[in-house]
Amino acid sequence: MQKHFWPVLLPILFLAYSLPLFLRVYATAPTVIDEEFHLRQGLHFCNKRFDVWDPKITTFPGLYLASLILIPFGACSALGLRCISLVAAALNVLLLYKIRRRLLGGAHGQLAALDAFTLGALPPLYFFSHLYYTDTLSLTTILLFYYYWHKESHLQAAVFAAASVLMRQTNVVWVGMCFGITALDVLTGNYARSKGIKRQHVELLNPKTLLDILTSYRLLGRSIWQILRKGCYYLIIILPFLFFVFLNGSIVIGDKRAHEATIHVPQLFYFSIFALFFGVSNTLHELRPTLHWLSRDKLIVLFLLGTGILAVKWNTLIHPYLLADNRHYIFYIWNRFYGRYEWFKYAMVPVYVFALALLHSGLRHMRTSFKLMFWIAVFLVLCFQRLLELRYFLIPFVLYRLHTQPLIKSRWAEWVELGCYVVLNALTFYIFFTREIRWENFKEPQRIIW
Repeated sequence: MQKHFWPVLLPILFLAYSLPLFLRVYATAPTVIDEEFHLRQGLHFCNKRFDVWDPKITTFPGLYLASLILIPFGACSALGLRCISLVAAALNVLLLYKIRRRLLGGAHGQLAALDAFTLGALPPLYFFSHLYYTDTLSLTTILLFYYYWHKESHLQAAVFAAASVLMRQTNVVWVGMCFGITALDVLTGNYARSKGIKRQHVELLNPKTLLDILTSYRLLGRSIWQILRKGCYYLIIILPFLFFVFLNGSIVIGDKRAHEATIHVPQLFYFSIFALFFGVSNTLHELRPTLHWLSRDKLIVLFLLGTGILAVKWNTLIHPYLLADNRHYIFYIWNRFYGRYEWFKYAMVPVYVFALALLHSGLRHMRTSFKLMFWIAVFLVLCFQRLLELRYFLIPFVLYRLHTQPLIKSRWAEWVELGCYVVLNALTFYIFFTREIRWENFKEPQRIIW
């Protein structure tokens, strides 16, 4: 009965408590920061003015194409456009439940429902569910793609993978991640059968194993054929996209000067702090194993500390937007700590190492193919971005959190996580409703958001 109960209840419950807040946000601020561009472009598309394009917009037109759904309802307005995000957020809760339950083995419906509802309330994600930004619908397409990929329904998965790239170009990395996992799993399975061992006993990163695979031409040929058969739909998306980047000279389509690709390794550190802070349940579950690992492998810890210090010293990049826009929380965090005290960024290195170790511990139960491709994908998505923006962390965090290992018999950490999210959301919206910032070039008061 729970199998049919939660998929209906979760989106309804999400909409029921979000709708009053959604209307209050619209009454308070009909336009929030970059919505100035998104709403204007969305209205152009909704009114079938496809020849109009704002050069300040950097993403493909997926969000605006989705807005065409409003035409039959006569709802081409700013409120209608924002409703798309709210409905997508409710759909996300449903998809999060289906994916989480599948990953838990299908027998833990209540835990999957709790995790899905909690992730739907993730404070930065939940806030943008009330605005007309790409983030919510981008996550929807990624979750749809990931759900069908897990079911090995590759054609359906590829359709949503293409939609996700139309929403945001960097989503192609998650398509590549899943293609990579598929390829490595095929290689691992074929190698295990050729050696007469179980798949989980294959040490994929062992040099001897890799040499065996690369020198076994029959195994390699059979594997390549199987990989192409399973992954051809994804290659149809990935290869033309790479050709587009080559021709365009950039991954973005507008305002290229403000979004130049640059190696920025500390982004991985900032993401680890984000996951440490918002992944409350994983932090509580993995605290003891992480501390044990750090105390046991001291040489590795010293190496990571040294590498972290060098990365912070030589590769800390500061985007002009970070210092200029006081409408984001990260502006205040940076200016009051990182920008004010030179020693602070170095003092954070041990915290980064601990947070990264904690994240690694949270995925230790996953197969090697997933762990390898996930971290490669995270690096590609984050470490070529100069701008420190919390929204960039949402999809990698959600995918990470979906795979964390719970304590089946005890759910206290998951309830603590949900409680923290509720408090943070209440505080965030209180500040949004009550705190005003005056900008000279805006008539309306500006407000602080994530």
